Amino acid sequence: MTFRNSPPSQAKSSPPDPARGALRAKLLAARNELGDREARSRVVSERLLRWLRTMPLQRLAFYWPTRGEPDVTAAIVTWLAEDPARHAALPVVAGQLLEFAPWQPRTPMKPGQFGIQVPDTAERIKPQLLVIPCVGIDQQRHRLGYGAGFYDRTLASLSVRPSTVGIAFDCGRIASIDPKPHDVQLDLGITESGVL
Repeated sequence: MTFRNSPPSQAKSSPPDPARGALRAKLLAARNELGDREARSRVVSERLLRWLRTMPLQRLAFYWPTRGEPDVTAAIVTWLAEDPARHAALPVVAGQLLEFAPWQPRTPMKPGQFGIQVPDTAERIKPQLLVIPCVGIDQQRHRLGYGAGFYDRTLASLSVRPSTVGIAFDCGRIASIDPKPHDVQLDLGITESGVL
């Protein structure tokens, strides 16, 4: 795994892009129409777990699945169970950035910002890897998210950037999101049909 040192910077907020908004809506609609989402999620989760087992890392952050995202929680639970020295975390909104609160299968949860469940703790960790949900992911591994920019700003603010893996369904794979300067290129993308 490669860790990059990058100077702290701020990802700029840009005005809404109507074309990107239309693409986001189209991809979300396609994801919502998947009739076999659970089966596809299992495939994505298994693919993620196989990859995680090849990586020398002890701390990762992932996402709590909402809005039809691939559910990779089973992969994280198995990965944690295989080594007691491993730690997982979930993102917590802190102003304009994300922090990462430790999580285990029995961690008490509470509603966070946007109604997404977060660990009910003030403790934070620094992950070596971020597993990031994607509305869309292009051939160069640029991520299309929900448009709030939390991951872009958070990654731009870190002096040592964690590795990044984008998770999407195949219906979210696109040729290009027409990346802007603030868009972060992910290190890897995983869908049910393969890796990017």
